[in-house]
Parts: sequence; structure tokens; C-alpha cells
Amino acid sequence: MSKLTEARDYVGGLSNPSKMPCMSYGLPAQACSVGGKLRQIEGSTCENCYAYDRGMYVMPNVKEAQARRLAAISKPDWVNQMSIALGKKPFFRWHDSGDIQNEKHLADIVEVVKRTPHIKHWLPTREYKLIAKLKDIPDNLTVRISAPMVDGPRSKRWAWTSTVHKRTIPTNSHICPAPKQGGECRDCRACWDRDVANVSYAEH
Repeated sequence: MSKLTEARDYVGGLSNPSKMPCMSYGLPAQACSVGGKLRQIEGSTCENCYAYDRGMYVMPNVKEAQARRLAAISKPDWVNQMSIALGKKPFFRWHDSGDIQNEKHLADIVEVVKRTPHIKHWLPTREYKLIAKLKDIPDNLTVRISAPMVDGPRSKRWAWTSTVHKRTIPTNSHICPAPKQGGECRDCRACWDRDVANVSYAEH
């Protein structure tokens, strides 16, 4: 068994979203803290969460993989093994489902990012209180704070954000082209680009 295979086994495997040009690390949407609260609010970006109970996310093998990863983030050698598991591909997205769990989880993610300077990382999150404590963000990490409400404004507390639009297409934003591209990113990498302040997605 190769080191890459061993590392991926240790961290619970990586997820491979069909839309993305890269691998990801999906956790159970049910484990979201802020997202779990927003799910109860009408008109929030989490009310109709695609990763909660839709599509491939309801499949038993996907749920089992997410549970394995959630358990793995507490393992003592997770940072080292995750750094190996990412391999050599140039892009990575954290959490196609789920979110940051706590301060240690965030600190460990940042350490993985530091150990993989050849990879551009994108971390979308609603956990602003955790992110606000970050003092040292590596150049190869783009953290985007997600707006809580559909058609709501982007956060003014953070440089890089994302919004979800339904009726009002926001100005001064990069509009995700996936809906016009068969649901795929294709050659777009705006989410990873720090020169793009806000990316807005059409509501699923």
C-alpha cells in the first residue's frame, strides 16, 4: 500500500464532487454549528441545504464516508496524514458539505495548508467567530465567509465572501458560471482567487 493510499485511509478518504475540478473533504451537514441554526430560518442559505438530505448526499456510502472523516479529524496524526493525502493536484476545496468544527479543527486545517504550499486551498465557511481569531492566513488559502440569507448582503467583516442570489443578482461580484456550464466549474477558479472579493451562486 502506498503512502498516499495509507494517508487517505487514515483521514477517512477524500470526497470527489462532480462539479469540482478537485477533491474535497466533506463532513456531515448535520454537524454544522451555525449552519444547523440557519437551517431553521426561512430564507436562509442553509434552509434548503443540498448536502443535508439531497442527491448523492443521502447515499449510505457517502454518509458513512462523511462520518469517517468527522471521526478522523480528532486523530493524533491527522495533520501529517492529511498533508500527504492531498497529493500533488494544484487545487483543493475544504468541505463540499459540513463546516469547521472548532478552533483546533481550524488550526489543523491551516497547518495542512502551510505544509502544502503547492496547493491553492479554498475554505468556505459560516463560522465567522472561529475565522475572526485567525492571525496568520497562508497565501495559498482563500477563506470565504458565506452570507446567511438568500439575496442578503455579503459580510463587511471579511475580505473574501460568498452570497446566494435568487431574485437579485448582486453587483461587484463574480457570478458562478456553473449553472450555464452543465453544473461544473470547468476552467473557472474564482472561488480560490483572492482578487475576487465576492462570488455569488444561484440558489440551488
